Amino acid sequence: MSEPVEISRKSRRRANRRADRRRGPRRSLWTSRLTRNIFLSNLVGLIILVSGMLAMNRFETGLINAKVDNIQTLSSTITTVIGEQATGYGGTAELDIEGASQVLRGVNVPDGWRVRLHDKAGQLVADTLTLSDTIITESLDPILEDIPERPKQDVWRENIRGWMNKTLHDLPWRKARRETLRRDLKSEIRAGLEGDSSYGPRYDANDNLIVTVSQPVQRVQQVLGVVTVESSDVSSIVNDARQALIPIIGLAFLAMFLSSLALTLFISLPMRRLARAAEIVTRSAKKRDAIPDLSARRDEIGDLSLVLRDMTQGLYSRIDDIANFAADVAHEIKNPLTSLRSASDTLRVAKTKEQREKLIHIIQQDVSRMDRLITDISKASKVDANLARETAKTLDVAEISENIVEFYQQTRSQDGPNVINATVIDPDNPVYIRAYETPFAQVLRNLIDNALTFSPKDGAVTVTANKAGKRVIFTVDDEGPGIPADNLDTVFERFYTQRPKGASFGSHSGLGLAICRQIITAHRGVIHAENRINDAGDIVGARFVVDVPRQRPSE
Repeated sequence: MSEPVEISRKSRRRANRRADRRRGPRRSLWTSRLTRNIFLSNLVGLIILVSGMLAMNRFETGLINAKVDNIQTLSSTITTVIGEQATGYGGTAELDIEGASQVLRGVNVPDGWRVRLHDKAGQLVADTLTLSDTIITESLDPILEDIPERPKQDVWRENIRGWMNKTLHDLPWRKARRETLRRDLKSEIRAGLEGDSSYGPRYDANDNLIVTVSQPVQRVQQVLGVVTVESSDVSSIVNDARQALIPIIGLAFLAMFLSSLALTLFISLPMRRLARAAEIVTRSAKKRDAIPDLSARRDEIGDLSLVLRDMTQGLYSRIDDIANFAADVAHEIKNPLTSLRSASDTLRVAKTKEQREKLIHIIQQDVSRMDRLITDISKASKVDANLARETAKTLDVAEISENIVEFYQQTRSQDGPNVINATVIDPDNPVYIRAYETPFAQVLRNLIDNALTFSPKDGAVTVTANKAGKRVIFTVDDEGPGIPADNLDTVFERFYTQRPKGASFGSHSGLGLAICRQIITAHRGVIHAENRINDAGDIVGARFVVDVPRQRPSE
């Protein structure tokens, strides 16, 4: 029993987490993942830059190479002079320690440098640190009873410097490098006594970086000693350079913080506002205008706010349309149902055959009317779905008009109105539109069918298509009685019907023109109706106009 209970608990926890996510943006601005990513992305690049500046490997390597060249030059000079002036006279060459010491006293050794001389037994016989016989005297500062407190900025600067040096000193790769370059003075002297020179960076027992060169002192081919020259000021030079970079690093961190803060305020905060507004909109239909208008930004977030506002308005407009459509459908279906109920109730008490036949005819008409109504309702409800499945194509306007008219001419009855194509377009300069082929053809068929219904039997329906600037105008003209002026826009409403003379009741559902407007709107076009007027001012028919964007061949 325990395992199913545990699984049920896990399922509940997962469901609770999903519910929390659905509740909308609850996290703080400064703890959101987007804000963290902004700061971390800027910080990573800054850390890499600062690490490279602090490590200063290239600078240190170049400084060491320059030191080695200088020390080798000085070491070669010293060994040459000692070999010529402090190795005695005659056939036996011996190292003259006093003469060699005089040579070292005469060398101008820079601060931080040290020169040592070992004899052929490896013993230290001269050292520039102990050869100086100058005594420097200076007056001492007076004794201060109260030691002044150091400025806080100096203390902070020293603490930062100490922390930075310790952090760099304890880096694993630096530890490994120190162990690899650990100095072995005895090995250097031994190599020098064998006639070999050694040079390069080394680390002493206190982990101080020094640059050292050891060269043998020779008289002809005989090795009489070893001169070792070393410089210990490389670390201080590099540290001084690092300290000079501290203000630049501080400015870099400040720039990183300000940049991250700006990105947070200009990206994360507006996104958060949009998310909260979207949450409000989903909870209340009265807050459909809660999405902020950020179009003044003129960037992707501004575009996103516009799209969200349009999407929200479109969504609620669609919801309103569905609600109104459902109410209209219910109203339209109730009419034939009421007639059916009345006819069926009357049929039970009908006494004569003629009465029964008349009631049955009424019932059949109402059933046909409901069937036609339901079919047209189904078509109207599937318009959006059909448009979503269709792919817009580039269509030739002249070809559209020709194909539609040819279809009606081939299927025309002998006693019906004629359909005429009045489109005149230069074949060398074709006109194109970007449209959904099947729905757009349905619009033209609906308009032509409507015109045929109202035209007299010997009349004509004229289809015309022409370009007008960046638009294409399709017109369908009939020779019927026209449309009342008050109904020129009403005819496009759902379930509006105007029966032509002689047409049976219920033969039109009133959805054809509403479907046409819905499809043309999806094509970013407009459709309207108007009456055709002759020179005498009389109405000679109706005209339906479809206005859609034109597509250039280069597009």
